[in-house]
Amino acid sequence: MRIHRVYCKSVSGPNEKFQIDESQSQHLIKALRLKEGVLVEVFDGSGKFASCKILKILKKFIEVERIEELKHQTPNERLLVTIIPVIKKNNFNFMIQKLAEIGTNKFIIYKPDLIDQSVAKKDITKILNKSNEILINVCKQCGNNFIPSILKSDSLEEAINMVKDTTEIYSFDTEASEYFNQNELGKDSSITTITGPESGFSEKELGIINMYDIKERYLGQNILRAETAAIYISSLIKNHFGKIS
Repeated sequence: MRIHRVYCKSVSGPNEKFQIDESQSQHLIKALRLKEGVLVEVFDGSGKFASCKILKILKKFIEVERIEELKHQTPNERLLVTIIPVIKKNNFNFMIQKLAEIGTNKFIIYKPDLIDQSVAKKDITKILNKSNEILINVCKQCGNNFIPSILKSDSLEEAINMVKDTTEIYSFDTEASEYFNQNELGKDSSITTITGPESGFSEKELGIINMYDIKERYLGQNILRAETAAIYISSLIKNHFGKIS
């Protein structure tokens, strides 16, 4: 029988008995209708996890007991980082979900120059809070014990500066002339991908990409939706990672 997974940082704390956070407890109580005595797998989002037994079901919380030693998932040596733009809410949430399922390890969200006016004045912090919920749910489903990190930046240049000294960086656009070849990726290096909004990169952003000597690659003849482009590229990169490992 499948053991349900739940996120709670306390699983890696000093106490064998602890309470599951309210939002996660409510899902176990109301959606899954789990009972006392049932086993669940609890992970802390940083690679540690263990089987726990439900001891008490309270009104807002579930109390559990860790019944085995903590296990440790080995972190990936090669990371996939995606620099993606803020886009319309539903499309953005879909993009985050699918990128996490594919295996993105880190997200950097930037406000593009050619931002859709319907999201231009949105509070990115609120968007990221929702994204964290999505990432937790994806990790629960996929068996990943590392919740991807998610950062915000006010511009593409700021986002690039966060990773320029640690990864190979590729930018994908319909205006680029050189085709992408998986064989050009290093065997050991982490990879950062950059994709733009549906209106494309601005002239200023293209200048920044050129200034930082980022490898520009052709996205294809078809004009893809912003979320589709990021998902498509990440799939190619993760497929290459799989072949290497």
